[in-house]
Amino acid sequence: MIPITFENPELFRIGFLSFTALDAVDVLLVSTAFYKIYEYIRGTVAAQIFVGLLLILAGSSVASFLNLASLSWVFSRLTSVWIIIVVILFQPEIRRLLLFLGQSRLFGNLFRQESDSVVNETIAAVEELVAKRHGALIVFARGVGLRLYIETGQELRAMLSRRLLASLFMPNAPLHDGAVIIENKRIEAAGCILPITQNERVSGNFGLRHRAAIGISEITDAFVVVVSEETGRVSIAENGVLSTNLSIAELRFELTKALKQKAMAKVAV
Repeated sequence: MIPITFENPELFRIGFLSFTALDAVDVLLVSTAFYKIYEYIRGTVAAQIFVGLLLILAGSSVASFLNLASLSWVFSRLTSVWIIIVVILFQPEIRRLLLFLGQSRLFGNLFRQESDSVVNETIAAVEELVAKRHGALIVFARGVGLRLYIETGQELRAMLSRRLLASLFMPNAPLHDGAVIIENKRIEAAGCILPITQNERVSGNFGLRHRAAIGISEITDAFVVVVSEETGRVSIAENGVLSTNLSIAELRFELTKALKQKAMAKVAV
């Protein structure tokens, strides 16, 4: 029988193996990190890719154990470029994680507040859109540039105003079906095409506007406001999460907070 003894500073010893308090902290941190990663990608395409990569690792271990030379050679070539494969396949998720860390309050508490005119003009336009039941999709660029999506629409580069913003989503307007992208107090473009989310957990009750809002917020740090044409309800999308049925007061609070986070990111840079 292998003797188990308790010593100081070690927690205990099993034979020649020792387990210290530092080892316990190490295991706890690694376990927490893997659990958070699992929560982060659960229900997404990334989760399926991650399972596939784990299967490759398992296959490599089995091939090495059984001395299967050909399979071991193939798997060794895959594992030699493992980091590059992970970066390519998980590029959107890694980008979102780094943006989240970069905007954390742990890295700075100084920020420059965005002008209240952006919030006020947007809220006034949204109130008009809600009253008239006009659908809308409004994207606020923050740390990540949205040039790729701006180029899919009609570039305007006009100062933000409630009348202009509301008029772009009038049913007979030529650009009302796409998204409006706002950056630095300007309407950069209208009628823009956004990526649709591939998250299978998104309810089938949501239309293309809501799915596009989730999609762009999954791969960038954009803050998105959606007005439903059918119900007139207001929703927001941020970091791949859609919050629905917001009041105007709640929208004002969330938009103000989002623009403050943008200013904090600029200060950090």
